[in-house]
Amino acid sequence: MRRQRTPRLRRFGRTVALAVTWVVVAGACSWTGGSGPNGSPRPGEGPSGPGPAATSTSDAQLALARRRIEHIVFIVKENRTFDTYFGTFPGADGATKGRRCDGTEVPLVRAKDSTADVEHHFLPGIRVINGGQMNCFDTLWNGKQLQSYVQYHRDQIPAYWAYATRFGLADRFFSSVFGATVPEHLWTVAAQSDRFVDNEMPGGYGPGLPREFCDDRRERAQSFRILTEGQEKDVFDLEGGFGTAPGITRFMTSRWPCVDVRVLPDELQQHAISWRYYRGDNNYVQPLRMIRHVRRGPEWSHVVPETEFIPDVKAGRLPAVSWLVPPLALSDHPPASVCQGENWTVRAMNALMKSPDWKDTVVVVTWDDFGGFYDHVAPPHVDLYGFGPRVPALIVSPWIRPGTVVHSTFEFASVLKMIEHVFGLPALGDRDRAASDMLDAFDFTQHPNPSLILPERDCPPAP
Repeated sequence: MRRQRTPRLRRFGRTVALAVTWVVVAGACSWTGGSGPNGSPRPGEGPSGPGPAATSTSDAQLALARRRIEHIVFIVKENRTFDTYFGTFPGADGATKGRRCDGTEVPLVRAKDSTADVEHHFLPGIRVINGGQMNCFDTLWNGKQLQSYVQYHRDQIPAYWAYATRFGLADRFFSSVFGATVPEHLWTVAAQSDRFVDNEMPGGYGPGLPREFCDDRRERAQSFRILTEGQEKDVFDLEGGFGTAPGITRFMTSRWPCVDVRVLPDELQQHAISWRYYRGDNNYVQPLRMIRHVRRGPEWSHVVPETEFIPDVKAGRLPAVSWLVPPLALSDHPPASVCQGENWTVRAMNALMKSPDWKDTVVVVTWDDFGGFYDHVAPPHVDLYGFGPRVPALIVSPWIRPGTVVHSTFEFASVLKMIEHVFGLPALGDRDRAASDMLDAFDFTQHPNPSLILPERDCPPAP
């Protein structure tokens, strides 16, 4: 199931990736994306402007990427921040202390394998960022006893650290939205959420099981209304702090979460590039079930159980582009076992690295939102939706510069931008058009990194 390369390369071989700057609604930014406390620039002291500029990939680098990369796998897990997993990683912008809403410092204590679930939706994401101060995580429900201020050490997540050490770790990779899971996962396929911002309002599930999306007309999810330019400015300003965030709700409504925005699978299908969305059992992670023309059309046949991923890899059926999401119990989502979730990742990565396709594969592993956990780096405020707090991101490939800590600014749309550039596809919208394509982190002339086959661990018993 390899893509047909030659015709596409003749057509797109001279494509130039242009530098594009972020554009936001009118009005001054509340924060500029500095790192806030713990030694990095505070809001107002970071780079000028509301957000990062996309880096330009040279023609030569893009041509090499198209020669070397045949497969891109996008793995999305759940609910962790960079400081939670990699705050002590050498060379990375990490923290071992956090700030509470009153400004006092607290240590990030060693986490248990199973931790409490903490509030992590759209408005809470804005509140904890608090205009770039990154200091109100202790106000979240289930976070008032400092449950947000925990951190894993290398011995607790050895496989994730091994991938970061051997391959690449991005320490400025942000969630695309302030929260939560449903809109974040829409961003991983569409680089937008069609104004949706949350999915947890009371009475929003309809008469059936929670989250049947296009299959249940009575379901509702929270969304911005269609706003005027002046209203967009008002919302943008209200997102600037803990105290003003609640005012955003008057600009919201509830809608049926079944829409017809263009998604990256549409482009892949149109250009005869093979793809599959391998989905684990998780009611909330079903972004393509929210896309009417996908759910009711032939593309739905490409949405398959995640249990088919390893058999496809072993049989040489790995598509050119894959999304891979675990079942909820193995997604790292609290209170599930992080050890068991890491073992799921190891099984998928071992299968890839043992296969002939490893030599031309890029895997990006990231987490869908901050999960209520502390992170000290203030995200750029690029539009009404985010960025949200920083999440971990591993870049695993024979062609990544080994042992690289990548400091470039990325989000979920950056992975889509990489797919678009490698396979010669147009941008879906403003976010992916402006994003970095991540390709500057690679050295396509180096001796390829060997595979890294890791053992699964014996996990502690469930609490």
